[in-house]
Amino acid sequence: MAKKDPETIDRYQIVAECSMEQMGFVLAALTNMGLQNIGYKLITDVLRYKDRKAHEVTATDFATEYVKAHPRFKSAELVAHFKAAGREDGSAYYAIKKLIEANLVRKNADDELIRVEALPAPEPKEKRHYEVANKDLIANAIQGRKQFTVAELRALFTKEGRPEKSISPILTKMAHSKQIKLTGSGQYVVLAKGGKPKPKAVKKKAAAAATAPASNGAMTNGSGEAAHG
Repeated sequence: MAKKDPETIDRYQIVAECSMEQMGFVLAALTNMGLQNIGYKLITDVLRYKDRKAHEVTATDFATEYVKAHPRFKSAELVAHFKAAGREDGSAYYAIKKLIEANLVRKNADDELIRVEALPAPEPKEKRHYEVANKDLIANAIQGRKQFTVAELRALFTKEGRPEKSISPILTKMAHSKQIKLTGSGQYVVLAKGGKPKPKAVKKKAAAAATAPASNGAMTNGSGEAAHG
């Protein structure tokens, strides 16, 4: 004989939250609905923000005044300054963030905050003058060649103690003037105008005509006929 499943009855337990003002209404409504075993518990939330002191001067302005008197300082020093004034340390870190975003302070590698106007001015870069200009150095290197690579020029510039960043703009100008042509990644071919311009060859016939003496010692008049005195 097959075993029968036990008879079941479904019911629900409802969990809800309400405010102190709504509590009486909710209990009365649930009771009127015929619900029983109505349970509840009191939840007390601590409103921490109500304990915070309201300051007339904002945290950012308060920190700005400190920065004016302290060109260099650590984050911990500013936090201590905030605590001494009855302020929270969290507001000090917020103020630091705002000062950095406003470019009023910068943080160096030692985690030290430095007032921007107190930072030393960058040293001017000294321009080096070479006996052979960079463009002439490249022209000499590719003279007589059919092709070359940027890697070869970089090796040359490194050997000469010159910055590699000067290579690219020179090659761009040479390509625009049809001296070279880019054929692949970092590969160029030298065109007819590539390298240094070759000196024009003097025509042999013109040079011979200018230097050869007239026959029988006679002077010519430019038309090939002997001039008569």
